[in-house]
Amino acid sequence: MQRVTNALAGTGTWARRLLIAYSAILFFNGIGLAKYDIYQLDGDALAFMDIASAMLRHDWAMAINGYWNPLYSVVLAAGLQLAHPTRVHELQVFYYCNFFIYCCSFAACAYLISGLLQLRAKKDPDATHAFSATALYFFSFATLLVSFLRELSLGKVRSDALMMTLFFVAAGTLLRIQVERRVWLFPLLGLSLGLAYLTKSYAMIPSVLLLGALGLYAVLRERRMLAGVILAGLVYAALAGPYVYGISKQRGYLTTGESARMNYAFFVDGTARWHEWRTGDLGHASANWAHHEELLLNSPAIYSYRDHQVGTYPLWFDPSYWTQGLKPKIYLMGHVHRLIRTTELLTRFLLERPEPLVVLLLFFLLGARLPASWREALPYLVLIGWGALLVAIYMPIDLQDRYVQFAFMFVLFPLTAMLRTGRSAALPAGVEVACIALAFVLLGQSLRDIAQTRRIDNVTAQPGGAYSKQIYPAAAALRALGTSPGSYVACFGDQACYVDQYWARLADTAIDTEIEVPDDGDPMTFWNSLTNKEQVLATVRRNGAKAIVAESATTTDTPAGWEHVPGTVFFVYPLNQ
Repeated sequence: MQRVTNALAGTGTWARRLLIAYSAILFFNGIGLAKYDIYQLDGDALAFMDIASAMLRHDWAMAINGYWNPLYSVVLAAGLQLAHPTRVHELQVFYYCNFFIYCCSFAACAYLISGLLQLRAKKDPDATHAFSATALYFFSFATLLVSFLRELSLGKVRSDALMMTLFFVAAGTLLRIQVERRVWLFPLLGLSLGLAYLTKSYAMIPSVLLLGALGLYAVLRERRMLAGVILAGLVYAALAGPYVYGISKQRGYLTTGESARMNYAFFVDGTARWHEWRTGDLGHASANWAHHEELLLNSPAIYSYRDHQVGTYPLWFDPSYWTQGLKPKIYLMGHVHRLIRTTELLTRFLLERPEPLVVLLLFFLLGARLPASWREALPYLVLIGWGALLVAIYMPIDLQDRYVQFAFMFVLFPLTAMLRTGRSAALPAGVEVACIALAFVLLGQSLRDIAQTRRIDNVTAQPGGAYSKQIYPAAAALRALGTSPGSYVACFGDQACYVDQYWARLADTAIDTEIEVPDDGDPMTFWNSLTNKEQVLATVRRNGAKAIVAESATTTDTPAGWEHVPGTVFFVYPLNQ
């Protein structure tokens, strides 16, 4: 974290030393989070892992995906390449990949705050600010740490923290462009935005709008900026263009990513999320299916993914393939319902993060104030407006905490940077003490939680956070029952099929068959009610599955033919006899 402290402009010697110490503790705190953060995987994580494995095999066609962009998987693949773990130990490697992103995030956050300080010194040199440089750094680090303790925890193998880091770099560069027009800043802006798009397709819209706004400003107000903006656009196009070409060629039409189309259909039009082609539950959307999973048996519904057997669980590895032909339609009432829901979610997000908001409220009560005129606030409003845009893009369709948190910081940090002291000359010293105290209290809470988790793991003989006492024994049971690596298996019920399929990857198998349980019911209860069990088994065998795996809360009576995995809620039915 030494590089973080190199960016500390405007801090005294004692503050610099304190920030170095704090950054060092943050570093070791991150190691603790990587080692002891609890198991939190889902289907998203599995898709990124499968793409990373495909990259190591040089299977680039599999690495091009209409739903999951590749850069985060590149980081995971780099971790696998460096560590060469067994499948049982790969998850710990992925946690340490997240630790690497954690370190980069704090460095990028320092770069952003340094840019705010440069902007303040250039555009607002005569004002007496409530937040000193020291207070801004500690306040921003504390806010970012809260995100890593909540929605961006290192146990979640997701790409959100990486995109946040790249947007931090873009925001810090944007602030510096307002201060100075150095040529190297523009390609850096294009680079960070292009890499953000390669992380998540969502980044395309705010990136293009930002570059377009800069271009318009250059044409109307400052022509000497135009060459730099063009250079930024060229760098962005050089990164984003090849991937847009790749997925467009794969899909057969021009697209920058399929997540927007699918999310609109799911959240606004009310299209069913799974097997909508069969149920006909399209909501207000329409469909002319290019390809969908094959229905092997109608009752119970048994599906085959052999026509597009890619990834551990093909249906969620590339959902854009299975939903190609799904056409959303503008549905105004759907937007109204979603806006009501996303407003509730945004309010809850703010209420669940009271620390920075309470600190700001306290400072306002003590006399801090905003700039007297909008012209004084304008340099900060550029970043605040971009942060608001990031939220506004999500609001009409879907909003989750992990989508909001970095946009929240883009609003919060400039707001704190522009605050004036008001009537109290002693306010900056009080703000500084309060921000330092907040940062160390939150860091102490994180260290305490790590120590508590470590103690529980030692008592329960848990080998580490990157372990599940449900998933890992289930994978071991599959192997013990004779399922060889590379075999196909069937999943049975929502929990085993949709919620977490990491058991299949751990066993080095792939899911090619799914047995659906109606109304999210319990698989073992549903199995006992079936009158055509032999037909079900024969159908699954013909499709090539060597075993059926189910997750069921009913663990007292094991149905005939099933093997209960001791100590878990998993059941396995071997089919390779």
